[in-house]
Amino acid sequence: MKRDTYYLVGNAHLDPMWQWRWQEGSMEAKATIRSALDRMKEFPNYRFVCSSASIFQWIQEFDPEMFKEIKTRIAEGRFILVGGWHVQPDCNLPCGEAFARQALYAQRYFKETFGTTATVGYCVDSFGHCATLPMILRKSGMDSYIFMRPSPEENPLSSDVFHWISADGSSILAYRILDPYCAKFETLETLQDRIDYLEKTSKTKLPFLPLFYGVGNHGGGPTIRHLELLDEYQRLHPEKRLIHSNLRDFFDRIKMMDTIPSYTGELQHHASGCYSAESRVKNGIRRAESNLIAAESYNMLSHIYCDKPIKNKELHKAWDAVCFCHFHDSMGGCCIKEAHEDTLDMLGSAKHTAAVLENNALQTISWKIDTKDRSLGQPVVVFNPHGFEVTDLVQINKNFSTVKDAQGNNIPCQAVMSSSHECYNRPDTLFEATVPAIGYRVYYLSEDADATPQESTVSATPRQTQPSAFSTDGTILENEYYRIQFEEYSGYISSFTDKLTGESLITGKAAMPVVIDEYYHDTWSHGKNFFCDAMARFSDATVSITENGPVRATVKVVSRYNESTLTQFFSLSAGSKKLDVRAYVDWREKHKMLKMYWPMNVNNPEAFYEIPFGVIKRPCDGEEEPGIRWTAIKGSNRGFALLNNNTYSSSVKDNILCQTVLRSPIFGDHGAPRTPESEYTSQGRTDFNYAIMPLSEGWDTVIKEGLVLNKGLTNILDTWHEGSLPNDSLGSLSISAPNVIVSAIKRSEDGNGTILRVYETNGITTDFTASGHALPCTLSAQIEANSVQTWYCADDTSNWNQVLFTEYSSDVNGGETL
Repeated sequence: MKRDTYYLVGNAHLDPMWQWRWQEGSMEAKATIRSALDRMKEFPNYRFVCSSASIFQWIQEFDPEMFKEIKTRIAEGRFILVGGWHVQPDCNLPCGEAFARQALYAQRYFKETFGTTATVGYCVDSFGHCATLPMILRKSGMDSYIFMRPSPEENPLSSDVFHWISADGSSILAYRILDPYCAKFETLETLQDRIDYLEKTSKTKLPFLPLFYGVGNHGGGPTIRHLELLDEYQRLHPEKRLIHSNLRDFFDRIKMMDTIPSYTGELQHHASGCYSAESRVKNGIRRAESNLIAAESYNMLSHIYCDKPIKNKELHKAWDAVCFCHFHDSMGGCCIKEAHEDTLDMLGSAKHTAAVLENNALQTISWKIDTKDRSLGQPVVVFNPHGFEVTDLVQINKNFSTVKDAQGNNIPCQAVMSSSHECYNRPDTLFEATVPAIGYRVYYLSEDADATPQESTVSATPRQTQPSAFSTDGTILENEYYRIQFEEYSGYISSFTDKLTGESLITGKAAMPVVIDEYYHDTWSHGKNFFCDAMARFSDATVSITENGPVRATVKVVSRYNESTLTQFFSLSAGSKKLDVRAYVDWREKHKMLKMYWPMNVNNPEAFYEIPFGVIKRPCDGEEEPGIRWTAIKGSNRGFALLNNNTYSSSVKDNILCQTVLRSPIFGDHGAPRTPESEYTSQGRTDFNYAIMPLSEGWDTVIKEGLVLNKGLTNILDTWHEGSLPNDSLGSLSISAPNVIVSAIKRSEDGNGTILRVYETNGITTDFTASGHALPCTLSAQIEANSVQTWYCADDTSNWNQVLFTEYSSDVNGGETL
């Protein structure tokens, strides 16, 4: 059909870093915005759309006078805020809370600086979009969305415009750009070609379409020539209406149409190699996200119990750095090497802020605990940042023979290798702690000459351990639930038996490190979404015992491929159905990928992946998929989850669960000729931890285990002193429903209230209560299936109100500040 109206979207795709460093990106932003403002003086109808709070913050710092112009043009409705986030992030890999922070800090900056917020989401270059994004956008104050990838060839949708619906029922209007956002035209003929292309390729029945134009990627925006040609085209074609658009008008007109189809699910796949490229950046982002969330919880604890001021400004600054690093080319691992080095610097600063804030809070709290009774032993305070009780292993940087709780009950412990072993020739102490939600528990440690082997291993080093409940002959790892046999020469798991049923849990050799050939893949792996060309395996292994005590037994496997070496520590703990693996690889390969293969004994398998604030089911077809803390395979007889602490890419082929550890393309390889000087990603040492565990009913258990793997318990080895806090344990939060998980607990940005963010995990609408010292009063509420909620309670009231991620109460132009 012929369209009579085109909404002209003047824009400049501004990559703050990509084939350049962020310093050059800030320069391009400055020049681009100056050009856009100048064009407004010359063309009175011209409008310019711009996303990303980071761009505006640069201009505010560099040129206050130019920034005043921007504010004036925004007030006139000619300089248009879109996006509502700090950058255009990767839309698969950040955790749910990270998306909330993108909106919290960017939209509040827009509101406080310009008096308005973005209502149109805008991620035109991101490499895929998770299925929960409509809900996330709605909670960010946006009701519509512009994207471009995947292309029609990669994902042939039935319409370019559709109602995109999340599993919780949230719906937004979405439009997929058909012609590149930064396409240019230099003549009336090429402009007509653009319009003809849109007419030909659009699948919508709308009588109008948007036309995006401007120089992009390295900035630029619409040129004088572009605007002159548009004016000339309008003069020559009075039968058409060319409207300089703010995108709001485009979507508002769509709302009046009654023929818009609906779409439920994710928008994939484009550039699947980005899920595993440049492992250092991905590890840094995961560590920073996890540590900042924990630091904020601990700051709440110290505020409640010690009246310590909340460090919202420091947290905000650190989160801004992490949000900047979520930029799709940065988190996607496809920038030049120098840009990635800058990213690591930013993430290092954020992680240091988190560490300082956590330590300051915990040292303050521990000093307020009454530990003066020396007869109990030396106190160690174990803290839990999560909104649920955690049972996990704790390693103390000192050798003790006895561990007890405050009631005098013996806690099994053992000696394990210390990081300072080479200096002091002494082990650390390992024991299992159970700590209440957002709280602490105190354990007491001592040297006890009468300690029995069940209470302690009293060896000088881990290799001189006492007999325990575990049995091993060097290649067997066993506890009361599992018996695991390692193949001596390869290091693979040759048998994995459930001792309660006698059944094998694997159908072939497991924990197999497989090398994938991807010589013909670029950094993005454009057009290649399956990584299945196995060319070799790590082998030539040595298998040895490193721990064998009443708490944990560990088998160390060192295997080799070419010049690369993989070291893995497989651990079973007493009473645990989870096999934990601590690993590192010294990777020296080029144009190759490392995957860990786990062929599980699962009938009629289905694959599931954690996504931001949710879970998604995908085919077991071997395609590379994005995920966050875990991937699962579930069948009619059983299911398993493979947890990780810093990887984002995996695949499931039939019953084989595959974790992608890393890949090593050339930095920023977009198809240029390769040279001997080319540098490759993920060279040298990469550390990664993972675990395999059985599935239970619902997803809440595996989600919690994933959270704990990424941020465990923290301990403070303390001294004896008086204090006002109890000497045994103190929990600060209780959530009545196990399928309601806390994403964040914090002071509100206005400093006048408390924020509690929760999400539902099992697809069940649930009534729940939240109570405890961390909250000003009890919250009783209902949460819809698969949804996320943010609750606000002002200090001077006992009423909870549901708000957006932004901590505003409305999604219409930012609403009112609470």
